[in-house]
Amino acid sequence: MALRNTRPAIFRPIGLSDAIDGTNAFPGAMQSLANLILASSTRGIWVPRPAAASVTSFAGFTTPGPIECLITVGRFAYGMIGTADFAGKSVPFCFDLQLSAFNAISGELSTNLPTTQATTGDWEPPTADIIDSRIIFTHPGFTGANKIGWLDISGFTSTTVTGDTHSNTTLDTLSTNVLTAGWKPGMTISSSAGDIPAGTTIKSIAVGGMSVVLSAAATGSNNGVTLTVSGGTQAAPLWGAGDTNLNNLVKRPVAVKNFNGRAYYAVPGNGAQFSDSGDPTNITNATQAITPKNGLDITAWGGLPVQQSTGGVLQALIGFQGDTEMQQITGDAAISAPNAGALAINSLGVGVGTNAPNTIAQTTLGLMFVAPDGTRYVNFIGQVSDPIGANGQGVCAPFINAINPTRMAASFNQNVYRVSVQNGAATGQPIQEYCYDFALKVWHGPHSFPSALIAANQNAAGVVSGHGFILAASGINGQLWSSAINPTVNDAYVENGAPLSWTFQTCLWPDNQEGAENSIVEMTHGLSIPANIQITVQPLDETGTPLDTVSIFGAASTGSVWGSFVWGAAPWDGFPGSFKQYQIQLHNPIVFKQMSYRMTGNSLLGFAAGNVYPKIERLGYLLQA
Repeated sequence: MALRNTRPAIFRPIGLSDAIDGTNAFPGAMQSLANLILASSTRGIWVPRPAAASVTSFAGFTTPGPIECLITVGRFAYGMIGTADFAGKSVPFCFDLQLSAFNAISGELSTNLPTTQATTGDWEPPTADIIDSRIIFTHPGFTGANKIGWLDISGFTSTTVTGDTHSNTTLDTLSTNVLTAGWKPGMTISSSAGDIPAGTTIKSIAVGGMSVVLSAAATGSNNGVTLTVSGGTQAAPLWGAGDTNLNNLVKRPVAVKNFNGRAYYAVPGNGAQFSDSGDPTNITNATQAITPKNGLDITAWGGLPVQQSTGGVLQALIGFQGDTEMQQITGDAAISAPNAGALAINSLGVGVGTNAPNTIAQTTLGLMFVAPDGTRYVNFIGQVSDPIGANGQGVCAPFINAINPTRMAASFNQNVYRVSVQNGAATGQPIQEYCYDFALKVWHGPHSFPSALIAANQNAAGVVSGHGFILAASGINGQLWSSAINPTVNDAYVENGAPLSWTFQTCLWPDNQEGAENSIVEMTHGLSIPANIQITVQPLDETGTPLDTVSIFGAASTGSVWGSFVWGAAPWDGFPGSFKQYQIQLHNPIVFKQMSYRMTGNSLLGFAAGNVYPKIERLGYLLQA
């Protein structure tokens, strides 16, 4: 029989909030959606996050350690990892996501590899980008003459040029300008006379391209020898390290970014130096540099298409100057001023930036990044947003209280921005992951498998497919993982050997604004519960003390016995439940001024959580004694 003097209420779980009191937050504010993500079919329905799956444990690498850099280019994941193959050094890798195999890299030497970095504390994150046919790396472990590194995937071969050797590192009297012929520093070189040692590479090429410096001295002097020069291939990349040709980088750069087909290097004390178009390791003119007028160093890059007030869309490069300012670079040096499209740099003038370079990501809203006061973005007309989710309208507190901001990592794919942070405001200061859904403009998390590095999975087919993300998990060395953010019927829920569990907890329910305590005797919750699964429900008072503990079970089912059915033709481990309202069978009336509602359980296919329907009775007194 229905209770008298009660009013039915509805709580729709919309998204995650920092709010202490749901009265002052958006309707449906949640305190926790741990390991729960939005169902793709219905707003306000939450389902378990799929488990991340190990993609590779770096077989063939000796004692693989921390992954220090990660980017994806189509089906390939590139990066740097510390190993014992070269003691104390980090080596490059190229992993084919479609074939689930590493492409063998040549050219690695202890003298051209960067020093492996510490895994704790703030750091200078290594960066990488693809420019023309080279993956260019910056790394704080490069020293001396090695200011940058690269993987050559050009497939280049030259076999017709002749020249003279001199029992030293000079090779001259070349039959053609080898700069225009496609020769580049780092490519391997040999001669028909056999007087160039095996493994020798081009160290530099002179102005005019008629002589080169070799990485090793020739063993003889011969005139008119035929020279064979080769780059790497996609299947067998060639590693090299050094400096830019013709005009060196003034200092070791802290970041690199492709802009208009040039490599833009963020050089401390010197703004940005940029390469020739289509040749990331060559700077022909000493004037190929641009310096912010405020004199501050550029510490990170982000690319952004910018909508003009008249005309079409043009490219822009955003240079972050720590958390102090941002500079917008437009145009190109090939166009002379004052013509439209000439190279220009201008401050965005908002006094905002980021100390978390690995959180910068291109999105459908613009260029997203984590500032000291929360997540912001630069939109397509160059305007900087307010912090997303400030004042209880979402998530800001973990980012404001971030420990070691330079260790934060984020990426964007499938309409979701995923960001990991060590949350100094949470008990135990855990590393957590939060997700922002662009379609519904809501946050969810904190999720339990945060990333040290993360990149969009751009591979559409093969062994590692389904889009989502490729990541290096925090605290787990020597492994890459794939992680989806959209649920499917093929998802698994065991992650790194441990079953996943979830937490669904509301913020404190809004005050009744009637100056009275409340009581609940009857309550239902819209749920889908797989067979034989137990869910635990706890109403909590303002201090987090449980007012009751209730168990809910999915419909009984024996499921299918392993080995007694054809794989793919029958469900295993019981049947997924149907979505319906379950009664929360409270043991006693719960009395509260404000309460939060917590539910926990194990992650399984078929679980879903939706609206909570309490019947709330107003009591005749203000507060309990």
